[in-house]
Amino acid sequence: MGGGSTLLPRLLVVKGTFEQFGGAERDLLNNLQAWSKHFDVILASLNLPDTARTALDKEGIPYLTPALEWQVPRGGWAEFRATASKQAGRRWLSMLEFSEQGGGLREVLANVDAIHVTSGVGSLEFTGLAPTHVPLHYYCLEPHRGLYEDVLHRTLEGTPKRNLTLTHLLLGKQRNRDRRAVQWLDRRAKCTISGNSHWIKQRISTVYGIDSGILLPTVDLSVWQQGDGADKMDGEDGSAADYVVTIGGTSYVKGTWDTLEMLAGTGLSLALVGGGAPADLHKLRARAAELDVELDVQPRLAQQELVDLVRAARAVVSLARDEPFGLTPIEAQAAGTPALMVDEGGFQFTVADGESGRLLPRGDWSAWHSALEESANPETRARWAKSGRANIEQMGLTPDHQAAALANILFPKSATDEEE
Repeated sequence: MGGGSTLLPRLLVVKGTFEQFGGAERDLLNNLQAWSKHFDVILASLNLPDTARTALDKEGIPYLTPALEWQVPRGGWAEFRATASKQAGRRWLSMLEFSEQGGGLREVLANVDAIHVTSGVGSLEFTGLAPTHVPLHYYCLEPHRGLYEDVLHRTLEGTPKRNLTLTHLLLGKQRNRDRRAVQWLDRRAKCTISGNSHWIKQRISTVYGIDSGILLPTVDLSVWQQGDGADKMDGEDGSAADYVVTIGGTSYVKGTWDTLEMLAGTGLSLALVGGGAPADLHKLRARAAELDVELDVQPRLAQQELVDLVRAARAVVSLARDEPFGLTPIEAQAAGTPALMVDEGGFQFTVADGESGRLLPRGDWSAWHSALEESANPETRARWAKSGRANIEQMGLTPDHQAAALANILFPKSATDEEE
């Protein structure tokens, strides 16, 4: 089951589930090739879709999954009873002796040199199995927003799904459990915790009361600069592209309803990549018809299909609420497509307003409409793309930069090493 040279340190990469297969999952898979230059990688997950398996097979990276694929339990009562956390813990234990691939986690844990755990549903529950003598890196993409904020407890339009005070009280036990687990990791020997942006570093400090490092996400410039629509958005008749793209599942936290409201009266259609619950999509389509905004929903696209869609768009837009880092503007900049983001959260660290895109206030639709007009200007598009790509390089948002940073987190170089 080798995934690289045996001379390299053996790294176990853990992600609770790839079931959602959003930006965090894509980012992890896209980086593993670069990580394999520094580590002999093996991945473990409780749910690994065929798309992820194909990507791992292509890179020659072995993986372990349970004999019975885990499905995250949904619904209010499952949330209040911490059902997902309890089930994930039991499923990780079941993998110690046996996995779908035959071998178990116990043998892997006895032979690894380091462990990297990416946060998400079912991930934190693995950490109790990690040997304390092995360096462990916990990559906290964001503190669990359902436990510490109300944005996941609101309907698509923003009304509370249930009484928010009661919800906060019912989640108290699970919130304390999560906080204790992360604080235990902070005290653990040979453990490092990183956020994925300055914004999340601040959130980790606020929520858990601990200091953390930063391991930035990445974008592969070569991927986003190939295919159709290269640095342009002109149709065959020379007219400006008549649609914008937003990426992320239909929800209040992703600002999907706001995005639709913003587009009213612009004549632009919305390409929504990410799908959503059937009831939410029904409401969204009904609202789109009322606003006379054409809506095209794509639940999931292959990487090249997404690249082509983004490159030919008028702009990539997002009104997500306090996005942790947000790969969306970085990918848009890499593709040469204007990034119009709400002036909140991690977007403030990745978009220079007026230089590599626009940061715009929520609710000021006239400002957004002006920015959409600005995005149709070829000179503006070219200038923002050039600045955005330079920013990607300057920030070190490439897989090779991240791989080197992770290697240094797990096996810090001494001053003597650096001199040699």
